[in-house]
Amino acid sequence: MGVDTVDRATWILPAVAEAARSARRQVASQLADWGLPQVVDDATLVVSELVTNAVCHGAGPVWHALRRVPGDGTADVVRLEVGDHGQGWGGIPAPRAHEDGLSCGGRGLPLVEALSSRWGAWRLPHGFVVWVEMSGRPLVGSPGTAYPPEIKLHAEKEPFPLEGSLNNP
Repeated sequence: MGVDTVDRATWILPAVAEAARSARRQVASQLADWGLPQVVDDATLVVSELVTNAVCHGAGPVWHALRRVPGDGTADVVRLEVGDHGQGWGGIPAPRAHEDGLSCGGRGLPLVEALSSRWGAWRLPHGFVVWVEMSGRPLVGSPGTAYPPEIKLHAEKEPFPLEGSLNNP
């Protein structure tokens, strides 16, 4: 069950396979309540990947939080955090190379990077957190759109290396 304010919702889930499905539903519902349906698909994919990682590689219950941060007047920023009681990884993770291209794992963090404006991770005294920020821009062509409709939403990525970037050695 979530603890809600105007800008934040937090949930605690058991570390079981079904946690990712619950997290997707919770995030989709909260974003719809906030009037941000344009972020639902990307945010639910990201939370699913991060909760799955926490369940598979972390420890104890998994928590996730969603915040809506007022933007620059044209868009809110959606910040998603997923945490657990594990120790996380050492250093910056690198995507795994799979010769046959058929492996079922190792693609989650590259997806997170592709769908986010920026992301990172930090250790807590009692666990590990991965955070992601995404633009809450209105749908292209919707009322109040502040940019030309020919610009793609994911073309807005920052042009410099980001903290936690898989492209940063």
